[in-house]
Amino acid sequence: MNIVVCIKQVPDVDDIKWTKENNLDRVNMLTKLNPQDEWALDWAMNIKSKFKDTKVTAISMGPNQASEVLSYAIAKGADRAILLSDRAFAGSDTLATAKILASAIKKYVSDFNLIITGHVACDGDTAQVPVSIAQILSIVDVIGVNEIFNADKNMAIVSQKHGKDINIIEINTPCLLAVKDEPKEKITPKINDYIRAQNRGIETYDLDDLGLDKNEVGIIGSPTMVWKAFRPQINKNTIKIEENYTEKLTDILKAE
Repeated sequence: MNIVVCIKQVPDVDDIKWTKENNLDRVNMLTKLNPQDEWALDWAMNIKSKFKDTKVTAISMGPNQASEVLSYAIAKGADRAILLSDRAFAGSDTLATAKILASAIKKYVSDFNLIITGHVACDGDTAQVPVSIAQILSIVDVIGVNEIFNADKNMAIVSQKHGKDINIIEINTPCLLAVKDEPKEKITPKINDYIRAQNRGIETYDLDDLGLDKNEVGIIGSPTMVWKAFRPQINKNTIKIEENYTEKLTDILKAE
């Protein structure tokens, strides 16, 4: 069984920088692995632990420093890591990003049975890339997955939560699952795992390798763009109460 996990390096919220095109400046700020993508990795490793012939490939698109999250994926147990990096990819919106990832999967992991992603990335919060990948690859998808009960070469059984309701879904593979909850069994790499990851190579492919046209990716190939990006200004009116708390608080609430 072959599983692909799409992971993303996202900015630390305390170190966000922007380009003049209102895109995130991913080269010059602190980054980390998107939390829901780590959950996707953990789900993949849980499946791998049940089926010993399972191979897990982690794929990420980004600048060279994105290799850090791929090395971490190997430390967690991924068998293979692929970095998609090219200046032409900079500024890609969700559709262009999905094209790049789908092209890499189709070319380099064509025999996949299952793709697992996070439901959303914390830097964009659109939830558009997973479903776009599935559409481009012409496979079915389930988004908002909170638990994967079973997954093999033929099918997957998962659940979704909608308020108080829970949907149990049986889906044929190949398919894509976008998870929004972490598994009970989380994978924590040990020092030997990190050492092993350092000795494993990361495959790197660019625009030409994927056979894409430069007009399909980056800012040029993106049908949407960020018009404005800003930090919200939150103003609070604070009243300090030092004595007669109950009486003064009651007066304030009545006045409000």
